[in-house]
Amino acid sequence: MKTLKNKPVVGRRTIAKITLFAILSCLFFTTYAQVGTCRDCSIPSFGAITLYHIAQPHSNFGFGMEAGKWNKEDSRFSYFMGAKLEWFRLVPGSDKFNNSAGNIHFSVYMKGQFELMDRFYVVVSPEFVNLSSLDAEAGFRYTFPISTSIGIGVEPAYSFIQRQYSLNTNIHFALR
Repeated sequence: MKTLKNKPVVGRRTIAKITLFAILSCLFFTTYAQVGTCRDCSIPSFGAITLYHIAQPHSNFGFGMEAGKWNKEDSRFSYFMGAKLEWFRLVPGSDKFNNSAGNIHFSVYMKGQFELMDRFYVVVSPEFVNLSSLDAEAGFRYTFPISTSIGIGVEPAYSFIQRQYSLNTNIHFALR
């Protein structure tokens, strides 16, 4: 493993292994967590709150929250508003290294999702980053209901301006 001033630097293989482990763990957990059939999974639409964790290269930690209307039968399109906060590791010697505000990204976004298949969605979200620049993310979302009002999911996405891949592991709470 490479080190940078006695601090380990995580390589791409390690990030890929962590991402693969997170996806497989979510799939394994959801397969055994759901008991019986979801009686209310066919309701037309409902409000939802989603909490999630972000895994992204060069990021120490990230989390977010979004709320919106999740359509099931009325329409295949759903929309959400949310915010996320991420901390990044900066490269020593870079212009932003001594600037503590340069390693924090706060984003406010509007997300649209379109259902391709049962529980599988395409998502697109324009974002306002650090109240100073615009970005856009596109990706996929797979969700799995655990109970009548709770679901979990994974959401791999790509940020076009930052040119970064990310993986969100999320939990959805239906509001009824």
